Amino acid sequence: MAKIYDDRHDVAFAGMKSDSRFDTVETFAAETDIPFGAVVTVGTKPNQAKLGGSKAAGIALHTHTKAMNTTYTKFDAVSVLTRGVAWCKVKGEETITERGAVQFDVATGEVSDSAGTALTNAIFRSGVIATKDGSKIALVELHAPQI
Repeated sequence: MAKIYDDRHDVAFAGMKSDSRFDTVETFAAETDIPFGAVVTVGTKPNQAKLGGSKAAGIALHTHTKAMNTTYTKFDAVSVLTRGVAWCKVKGEETITERGAVQFDVATGEVSDSAGTALTNAIFRSGVIATKDGSKIALVELHAPQI
C-alpha cells in the first residue's frame, strides 16, 4: 500500500507563525506573486504588497486557503506579519546567526545574514532549519513599525 502520510513532520514551514504570542497581522493586496515566508515590501499603493520594493512591510504568512500551493498570486489578500515571530525562507546556502540582524533580498524576499537589505527592528530567533523538501527556513522576530 502506498504511504500517504509521513511519520515525521518538519518542525515548521515557510510562513508559519512560531507560537501564539501577541502579534500584529495586516492584510495587503498582492501586487506580484509572493511566496509564503518571504519578506514583502510596500507596493505601488499603501494597501499593496510586493517583492522588489524599497520599504519592508513584513513577512507573508501561510494561509490554508491555498491548497497545495506555497504562493500568493497577484490580487490575493496577503496576510502580512508586522509584529511577532514567523518562519522565513532562507536565501540559498547563506548563513544565519541566531540573535543576529536580519537582511533580505528584495527580489525574492529571502533572508540571511548578508542578503543585502536590512530588515529593521528584526532579529533571527533560530539558525537555519532544513526541511524535507530541501528548502531552508529560519525563525525571525519583528517589531512594528518597519522603518
